[in-house]
Parts: sequence; C-alpha cells; structure tokens
Amino acid sequence: MQAAACFVVSSALLGLPRVAHADVAACVRAHASGQREAKAGRLKAASELFEACVSQAGCPDAIRAECAEFHKSTQRDLPTLIFAAIDAQGGDLIQVRVSADDQILTETLDGRPIALDPGQHHFKFELSSGEILESDVLVREGEKNRIVSMRAKQTPNASDETSGTGNAATAGQHRLPPGFWVASGVGAAALLSFGAFALAGHGKQSTLDHCAPNCSSINHADYDAMKRDYLIADISLGVAVASAGVATWLFFSSKPSSAPEHAASPFRNVSVTPLVSTHGAGLLLNARAF
Repeated sequence: MQAAACFVVSSALLGLPRVAHADVAACVRAHASGQREAKAGRLKAASELFEACVSQAGCPDAIRAECAEFHKSTQRDLPTLIFAAIDAQGGDLIQVRVSADDQILTETLDGRPIALDPGQHHFKFELSSGEILESDVLVREGEKNRIVSMRAKQTPNASDETSGTGNAATAGQHRLPPGFWVASGVGAAALLSFGAFALAGHGKQSTLDHCAPNCSSINHADYDAMKRDYLIADISLGVAVASAGVATWLFFSSKPSSAPEHAASPFRNVSVTPLVSTHGAGLLLNARAF
C-alpha cells in the first residue's frame, strides 16, 4: 500500500514538468501562428490564436504580454458588420439566414455586429418566404459596425392576380402626345381672344346704335374699331375651332400606353371638320366604328 502511494506521488511529480512544457509549447505555437494569420489577412483566426496564447497558464510573461498586444491590435483592425433585411413595405425581417462565401454566419438577425475578415465576400440572405437575396461586398480593414442591408422584392398579391382585367384597363389609359397639349393651349388662348374682342366690338356697336342714323364723323373711328374687333374675334374663333379639332383628332388617334394594337381606340377612322358662319361655330365629327 505504501509502495503504491509512493508510486502515485512520484508519477504526479514527474508529470508536472511535462504539463508546463506542453503549455509553453502551445503558447509559442499560438504566438507564431497568430502572426502568420494576421499577415495573411485572416484577422479573425489570428485574434483567436492570440487570445489562446494569453489564456495559457504556463505561457511566459513576455510572450503573453506580446500576444495581448497583438490581440488588441488585431481586434482594432478586424471589421464588423451588422446585417439587415427589409421587406417590400419597408419593415424589418428577423428570420433570415445569412451566409458569407457559403459559410453560415447567423440564423436570425438581432442587430448585433459580426466579425469578418477583410476582403470581398459573397453574401446570401435566405428569407423565411423562400426568397434568396445575394450581393458581393468589399469589406475593408478597420471598418466597424458597417450595415449590410438587402430589400425583398415585391411579390404579387392574390387580389392583384384576380383583378387583372381592372389593372389592364388602368394600364390602358391614354398617353396623349405633346401635340394634343399644344393644340389645346392654342385653342384656349384663341377662345379667350374671341371673347375679349367680341365684347369690345359689341360695346362699340352699342355706342353707334344710340347715335344712328345721325352719327357724326367722330363716330367713324368707332365704326372702324368695331369692324376690327369683330374681325379679330372671328379669326380667333376660327383658330379656336381648328385647334379644338386638332386636339380632338389627336385624342382619339392616340394609343393607350400598354393596350394591344386592336384596343387602341373604339373608332377606326375619325374626322373632324370645323364649321364657322356668321351665326356661330361648331365641329362636325365623323367616326366609323370597327
């Protein structure tokens, strides 16, 4: 029994130097490997090696101090990213699996930063809906809390699919050509001119009616002005009617923005003829349906 106890104590004493030697060897390997990983740009692995070097119990103080300094420097240069995913309405998505270069980084998004080596990475966002979003991002050394965000694409609703006819009708609205607006503007200006000069001519005519048939030579100028105002009014009315005819023709002949060729207009041929007489003005519209 005493011999057995002595054997156990001796084995323990003999084992202590071997454990201490192993700790020192592991510390030295972590110290050297960490520096190689840092030079290669693999800062995440280098940081883990330097941290292991510092935590080794049998590591010499000088090596542990150097590993601590290397770990601090590596942590400062190690980039961190915050991933975000947004749905089509602008809301945050939580159940998203994020992977970088086919290595899974996280299963859910919680707004916390994730460390990643600098360089170009291919990110993949797998949404709970089955949609996959991908992007290539260049991560720079020393970047901290950089936000990498992706937006889900708009998916059609069931109501949109069932109301295809209504959407087609909305999409088939007229896209009027610029000439329509030019003709409409000219017609509106001519109509205003017609009204102004017609009223002016009517005022002068009322003055002449009061003095007739004994109007003096002074009223001759009013007579010339009345004729001029009525002439300008007639010309303005003609321009207004012609412009209205052009605008009407352009309106009916224009095609809907996204309608089929045969649905462009309910009429095959449309002709507009302005009518002007001493008693008024109007439009003659001839249309032949399909």
